[in-house]
Amino acid sequence: MNDCRASQLVNSFIQSCSICSRLDIELLVMHVLEIDKNILYRDDPFLTSQELEKIEKLIERRETGEPLAYLTHNIGFWNLDLYVNRTVLVPRPETEVLVQNVLDSFNSERIAVLDLGTGSGAIGISLAKDRPDWLVTCSDISLDALKVASINMSRNSTNVQFVNTDWLNSFKPKHFDVIVTNPPYINSSDPRIFSDGLKYEPIEALVSDSEGLGDIKKIIQQGSKMLKDKGCLFLEHGYDQSDKVVDIFKSYGFSGIKSLKDLNGHNRVCVGQLNKC
Repeated sequence: MNDCRASQLVNSFIQSCSICSRLDIELLVMHVLEIDKNILYRDDPFLTSQELEKIEKLIERRETGEPLAYLTHNIGFWNLDLYVNRTVLVPRPETEVLVQNVLDSFNSERIAVLDLGTGSGAIGISLAKDRPDWLVTCSDISLDALKVASINMSRNSTNVQFVNTDWLNSFKPKHFDVIVTNPPYINSSDPRIFSDGLKYEPIEALVSDSEGLGDIKKIIQQGSKMLKDKGCLFLEHGYDQSDKVVDIFKSYGFSGIKSLKDLNGHNRVCVGQLNKC
């Protein structure tokens, strides 16, 4: 395609794309030109051949199923503007259920909170943004993920502590009031991991052994030791794992166990409290 105006480019690609929506194309054009939608349609800027080439390559990648967030390195989550790359999962609206329920369960009084397996930092930084007096720690086994989370801490003007560790191995017993986590929970034989979108995301953040419950069981077991008396564990799981996760919570002494639904009406989060005294 020769040099053209932005609106012409958008209309041209809509005719030829099978996966890209109009919004996808608009966002990629705005990303390359570093403009907003108002300027896109008010000024209808002229694109250079170099800009056209960049946009065409991004659209080609999107047409293979690569998530838009990896192409623009940006996604909104809760009240945050997040940087993401392929070393972390793309934060999803379902995970906002975790954030909402932690905030609803505790006031602004200072508590110690751990976002376990933080990835992009979406959960922990969201909590720190809304509750600046909380002591929030974000941990991950991946140094690359922690680099992304650090960028997001700065981008969203929050203050959290980062720890590089394998789940709860580096923490003292009875240290946290709240542990919140979105761990790997997909079975390695689940065909979804090869679907468009997921196939581009870090598999170690998606897949777990024991039919997807291996890491969940480890977290609940270790969490029962790291939580203070009356401490709470908030854990995201698969839409079809609720009953099994509740049973694991019970087996490690949690009480007041609740299942919380996601935006699609599926049980997606399990919450349990420890009463040690």
